[in-house]
Formats: sequence, structure tokens, C-alpha cells
Amino acid sequence: MYKLPEELEAELQKKFPNVHIQTITQYIFSAILNKTFNDGSCSIREFGKFVSFKTRSSRTSQDVIRFKFKISNTLNQKIKQDQYLINNTPVKALNVFSDKHEEKTKDKKLQHEANVIAQKEAEKLGKVKTQSQLVVNIINSIVDKET
Repeated sequence: MYKLPEELEAELQKKFPNVHIQTITQYIFSAILNKTFNDGSCSIREFGKFVSFKTRSSRTSQDVIRFKFKISNTLNQKIKQDQYLINNTPVKALNVFSDKHEEKTKDKKLQHEANVIAQKEAEKLGKVKTQSQLVVNIINSIVDKET
């Protein structure tokens, strides 16, 4: 069961007193995961995109699922330019990504590029499946109205 932190649940319960927050949270996260794994991606407007694809793990020598979240450009710009957030973020990174780090990850470039290509394909497939599901829903609603 997916569980939000208690203070978030309490805040949401105050805003929506007639809704069982734990049930709606469980349903939302399950729906996002199911859509991502079935369609390859689940896009949430102005928030980001969840993407999943299959790849080969060199460490375990078997196929694994990669599940990623890519933040939307809109939200990313809001976060990066919000002075309030910059001043109040509690943790600051000690090390910046340098040439030394670039050298350490150089041998993983091919795998990274292959994963990026797979991620893009999953996003395209997710869009196609979303459109087809919307059409199916419209047809089903028309058929339901007729009967």
C-alpha cells in the first residue's frame, strides 16, 4: 500500500474532509503505475512524465525494468527560478559534477544513449496508446447511450 507522509495526509484531509485520502492516494499511484507499465509512459501535464522500458543489466546479466520520472520543462523552470525555494531548500550538494566525474562515467555512455532511445520510444508508445484508449472510451460511451 502506498502511503503519504502523515503531515501531507492531514493537510489533504483538512482540504477535502469528505474524501478518504488513503484510498484516493492508493488509487492514483496504482493508476499511474499501471498506465506506465502497460503503455510505456504516463504524462501528467505541467508536472512530468513517468516512463518505463526494458533493458539489460550488466551487473545482474538479466533483463530489468527501468522506471523513470522526467520532470516537465514548465515545472523545472518554476523550481529553478523561484527565489523562495532557492533560499529555503534545506540541503545543498557538496560536490559539483566535474571532469573527474565525467571520466568515471565515460564507459557507460553507450548504455546511457541506448536507455535514452528506449525512453523516447516508450514515450511515443504511451502517447499512441493514450489516444487509442480515449477513442475506445468515446465509442463505449456512445454505445452505452444508445442502449
